[in-house]
Amino acid sequence: MDEAIKPKPASKHILIIDDDPTTRRLFGSLLGAQNYEVIYAGSGEQGREMARRFHPDLVLLDINMPGDDGFKMADLIRNEPGSPAADVPIAFLTNADLSIEAQHWMKDVGATAYIQKGVSNEEFVAQVKKILDAAEHKPIPEKQPT
Repeated sequence: MDEAIKPKPASKHILIIDDDPTTRRLFGSLLGAQNYEVIYAGSGEQGREMARRFHPDLVLLDINMPGDDGFKMADLIRNEPGSPAADVPIAFLTNADLSIEAQHWMKDVGATAYIQKGVSNEEFVAQVKKILDAAEHKPIPEKQPT
């Protein structure tokens, strides 16, 4: 088949939830250059609504935000009854090196991974791709008989 005729695969949608507009623009431009569709939210509550409405392929979530922190928002996104975003991978964006305790909290609220904000641009993109690839190849759990 001619290369020009082949349909392009649908791009992945990534929701960035961070109260810092510079961080949103930086990470968004890196992902946009990789042909990802980027959706932005400047607060946890706005991000939660965006996750419900747009069901992104990945949520990148800042931990330290005014109001509810990233741990609380991840828990709400993941465990809200009937949420269409309940199965969306969530990765925290942080400047901190998460302690063992914080990593346990991360897993408790259903976060998939965390990415240091200070990594190189190439490493950031590589980590996002790794998370998306893992989610794409995640086996679908079998439903238990009722």
